[in-house]
Amino acid sequence: MRASVILVLIPLLLAFSCCALRKEPAAVSPSGKGFDYYLSQGGLSLTEGNPDKAIIQLKEAVSLNPDSPKAHNLLGIAYFQKKNYASAKKEYEKALELSPSYAQAYSNLGSACFMLQELARAEEMFKKAISLSPNLVSAHYSLGTLFATLGKVEESSLYFAKGIELDPEFLEKNPAFIATFTSDIFRNPEILFIYAKVYASAGNIEKTVLYLKRAEQAGFKDWFRIEKEKEFEKVREDERIRGFIR
Repeated sequence: MRASVILVLIPLLLAFSCCALRKEPAAVSPSGKGFDYYLSQGGLSLTEGNPDKAIIQLKEAVSLNPDSPKAHNLLGIAYFQKKNYASAKKEYEKALELSPSYAQAYSNLGSACFMLQELARAEEMFKKAISLSPNLVSAHYSLGTLFATLGKVEESSLYFAKGIELDPEFLEKNPAFIATFTSDIFRNPEILFIYAKVYASAGNIEKTVLYLKRAEQAGFKDWFRIEKEKEFEKVREDERIRGFIR
């Protein structure tokens, strides 16, 4: 499958906290408002869905403290929300220059690279994020989705499985992760079936049924695979699952 779609790998949890960040100096603008004020207001504007306002506030934060990886990362998120992926990439790279162990910034940079069709680097950045923070849920879902869009089913399943293990409700809790796709990837029957298969492997019948239904609605027809593929062993005899086979 050709990678024509990209997701937000930031799931606007806006990771204000991260390890190994430098201490921020107390800087004050001519208005009398300091770095912390502009940083927090910029983050708030992002959570409220106002990236234009966030960019103004976070640029002010960066001007007061250009060595803040946190400010650069958040400014990158603001640009990403505006679909200015080149500027977002630049800010994430600056955050990582300042803090090379900033896992969320690596994941964010991966999404910017993905949007810019720099797929090899996107994969590299997602994997780096996971190596630094093995339980970074968004990075696992993101890398799984990257592989799914490339048609690499086995690799995709592995990362989806880990993401589901860490947080099986991630997609439901972070609709922006899906909403920011630029095509119909989450209506792709094969990818929906992959989700069902991963949930089946984890023994989560409810989620398996949910994604099988979504796959069916998207036009999936190869139901014999439920009988054939080992991931369905734990759920195959459930009457709801048998209904798809019949």
